[in-house]
Amino acid sequence: MKKILVFLSLFLFMLFADAFAQTAKIIEIKGDVQVKKEAKSEWQKAKMNIFIDRQAEIKTGGSSECTLTFGDELKNVLIMKENSKVKIENLKPANMSLFEGRVFSLIEDITKAEKFEIRTPAAVAGVRGAGGSVEFSSGCTTVKCFESKVHVKALINQGNNAIEQDLASGFGVKICEGGELEEQFVIPDEDLMQWEEFLSNVDDLRDNSSVDGPENDPPDDAFD
Repeated sequence: MKKILVFLSLFLFMLFADAFAQTAKIIEIKGDVQVKKEAKSEWQKAKMNIFIDRQAEIKTGGSSECTLTFGDELKNVLIMKENSKVKIENLKPANMSLFEGRVFSLIEDITKAEKFEIRTPAAVAGVRGAGGSVEFSSGCTTVKCFESKVHVKALINQGNNAIEQDLASGFGVKICEGGELEEQFVIPDEDLMQWEEFLSNVDDLRDNSSVDGPENDPPDDAFD
């Protein structure tokens, strides 16, 4: 009987730990950030430390930013820059759609069988243990790799076909809706500076924020 209870306790612990690892959470807000819990919901002002589920949408206004973490140790962090809009498609493996704007992501804790993906109408950028940015504007996607390697898939015929290539650290590529992959380019210094600012902000969040514990459990009215 004791062995059964120990096994049951271990099973429940693993079950809840796995469920928590699949959460996304808003950990920093600057300016105007709004959240829509699901397709039929109304847009509401985002709040700190709320958990975001699948199918939720987030948008930032001018001069505004929103930082998310996937998991409970700030190993996988993403920041939405101003005038951006995303939809959380899945949490494990994590992937999202970027409808407009720009996001930076640092993905350091993901299994070999998974890949963090950001999808636009023109392309899919996938990272595993890497850092990069994805921007969608005027029908074109720009992907940049700042650390390790980013896999880029240009979508053709509404995603039924694709052209794929890898971006090494320090390089970027542009893809427009026709699926044409332009020649890779060296990332400008201005973008490298923004990446360093993002990393510095992530370090500050890791030093100053606690992302686990019962005090941060999402309230029932998190989106009210």
